[in-house]
Amino acid sequence: MIVSRKDIIDLILEISKQDDAFDILERAFAEIPRGALSGSLLECGIIPECFAHDSSEEKLWGQHCDILLAHTWTHLAIPAQVLRARGDSADVFGVTDAYTVVGDAKAFRLSRTAKKQKDFKVQALDDWRKSNTYASLVSPLYQYPKRYSQIYQQAIDRNVTLISYVHLRFLLDHFAGQDLKPLWVVAASLTKSKNATAYWKAIDEVVCQLVGKDESALRDYKAQAVAKTKELGQEGIDFWQARIAAYKKLSREEAVAQLIKAKKIDQTIQTIRRAINISLPE
Repeated sequence: MIVSRKDIIDLILEISKQDDAFDILERAFAEIPRGALSGSLLECGIIPECFAHDSSEEKLWGQHCDILLAHTWTHLAIPAQVLRARGDSADVFGVTDAYTVVGDAKAFRLSRTAKKQKDFKVQALDDWRKSNTYASLVSPLYQYPKRYSQIYQQAIDRNVTLISYVHLRFLLDHFAGQDLKPLWVVAASLTKSKNATAYWKAIDEVVCQLVGKDESALRDYKAQAVAKTKELGQEGIDFWQARIAAYKKLSREEAVAQLIKAKKIDQTIQTIRRAINISLPE
């Protein structure tokens, strides 16, 4: 059973080259208990630094976030599944007797610079909604723009609910059968604005009202998220410091070989050779 972040990382490293990697990953989470799910929501939004950028491992990490979102919605009385179709469609689909909702779960590296509007794809998610009733984008709270951003105006214009893993975890831990529709229509109560503070104030209020808790309880959850972010940041720092130490032990020849590989110089030369392998038609 998957019980820790290390378990997830180890599994992804083991299966990443397999054709049925997603199926294996989905089965690994099939019976995840609510408590373990809550813990995973606290840390899934941060991509491990041990996964190479744009690698199959990184993509599987993103898919594991979608799996967690589907399980969370299901625990929140919105039976959900991860959609297999990729590209031009939402990743998660939930359905109740009253409505349908599509979702997209985001994860980011702490080593990345400031996130841009295009990283969140609010307009695209609205397009992917198609005939479904509601749409929601999930991201780590502290990776969303902190002051002003076009994504908040887009979310209000298009009624796409932006929410964080912190809010989802708070709902999951205190859920007692409440109808979550107020969360999906929060944009209707907001004036069109790019202001992050106003948007998150509205989200905080509706989430707390839904589960009958005051905002001090939610602040405790946010504090836990901050502490976990710092912990995972140190995990990333430790990884790169270990990499530096390993590089320092390389011989000159090993270092040159790794540099050539990292810069993909051999592949570049082969590409040029293929491009100039031209023959005139007879």
